Amino acid sequence: MAFALLGKLLDIEWMLRHDEERPSAELARHDRELLGGALPPSPERALELWLEARRREHAGRTLGVRASELLTALHVALVGLSALAGAGAAQAWLRGPGAREPTNVLSFLLSTLLWPLGLLAISLALLLMRGRLGRSVLLEDLYLVGVGLLGRLWRRSPGGEDVARQWRALRRGTRRYRDLEVATLLGAAQWYPIAFHSGAALALTAGALFTDLAFAWSTTNDSLEPQSLAAAFRVVAAPWCETLGVGCVSPELVQATRFSRFTGSYAAPNGAVLSGAWWPALLGCLLLYGVLPRLVLSLGLGVLVRRRSAQLAERVLELRGRLYGVTVGVSRSDPTPVAVAPAVGSAGVGLAPRRALPCWVIGWRGAALDEVELGRVCERLGLSLERRDAAGDGDFDRDEALLATDASPAAVLLLADGWEAPDKATRRFIEALRRGDRPVFVGLLLETEDAPALGIWRGLLGLLADPRVSIEVILPSRRAHAAEVRS
Repeated sequence: MAFALLGKLLDIEWMLRHDEERPSAELARHDRELLGGALPPSPERALELWLEARRREHAGRTLGVRASELLTALHVALVGLSALAGAGAAQAWLRGPGAREPTNVLSFLLSTLLWPLGLLAISLALLLMRGRLGRSVLLEDLYLVGVGLLGRLWRRSPGGEDVARQWRALRRGTRRYRDLEVATLLGAAQWYPIAFHSGAALALTAGALFTDLAFAWSTTNDSLEPQSLAAAFRVVAAPWCETLGVGCVSPELVQATRFSRFTGSYAAPNGAVLSGAWWPALLGCLLLYGVLPRLVLSLGLGVLVRRRSAQLAERVLELRGRLYGVTVGVSRSDPTPVAVAPAVGSAGVGLAPRRALPCWVIGWRGAALDEVELGRVCERLGLSLERRDAAGDGDFDRDEALLATDASPAAVLLLADGWEAPDKATRRFIEALRRGDRPVFVGLLLETEDAPALGIWRGLLGLLADPRVSIEVILPSRRAHAAEVRS
């Protein structure tokens, strides 16, 4: 279906909102059952299996499925109406054998091509300025009106009354899918002008093949000279005229088909006979300048959406941590210095398991521990505090200088507040800390051991796929007790 991705995004957020009220232990057990107890080959596959299983639990009638079905039906109907509108507009300007005046080619192109191209320019402007326009009150009101209409159309179906309300709630709650949502809707919207131009082209072709059409052009007070019009059409018709040799608009054709409504005659005696040569050029304009740009834009947006959604699990780090990390054990006992032995042993360094590693402690964005608690955490991790710094406060030059340090200790402990959601800057900083085979511990300050932030951080570090990076959960009430979570 055309809106399957939007339905998937709605279902993911809808199910996550329901999961907020369930205990973490129950969610972990349920996730294992949904995935069959085995870790899928990739986070994306884990997300797909989880979503399919959750939808089966609701007999396939989830909010996202219902919304995507309704949007697809509405989209097909609008495409059909657009095709009829294009055919009707073209038919209104095409004059049959009984007409007193021929079809004005300028008026035909204005109504069937030029103003739809203006809508294309508006679409591109919306795409380029989507960040600012997304905060527009007027656009938000129009969007809510559309969502309300969506809910009313689905009201008679079981559970359909919740579609509009749930959609509003989900959009208020998260903005991480804005680019996918905008690109999907804009890509789908291109099919309405495509259908319009195609309908006009079909009506023009049918009229030219099965009736006797006559074309002409005229302006008031000679505001447009024949030489100017011929030069313009020579450029416009060049793609098909130069390559296929059809649909060419010659200066003789322009001169001969000039029509005067006052005299009711062409500028040349054979103008009516020659005027039939206009219709291939008009057809080429509709197809090349009407259908093709919209089709290219729609396909380009489709490629963009597929690329951006290929790593969908990275946008939902809390769910990625739950699913792709369901087999990663969480130790509730005090870790010993042996915990760092695999990371050190892989480098071939001949250190005894209980020998303390020199440690570089970095407070990320103001996160800190007092000396006593920090000493206890380092002791339990088998680390020896050698250097202490701060980073992530917005001074990028200082962060770069820290990362460029030559004499780096053998291990790193990065302290971070759990409520501080990890972003791209956090991920890049942690990636830069991974030098050689030294272990990197992320000391996460949390309120509880099963806080939702833990899943987000696990998902972020899981993207690194590095066994040398781990999370140490430090609780405020007993921060000296660190529970090791292998990413």
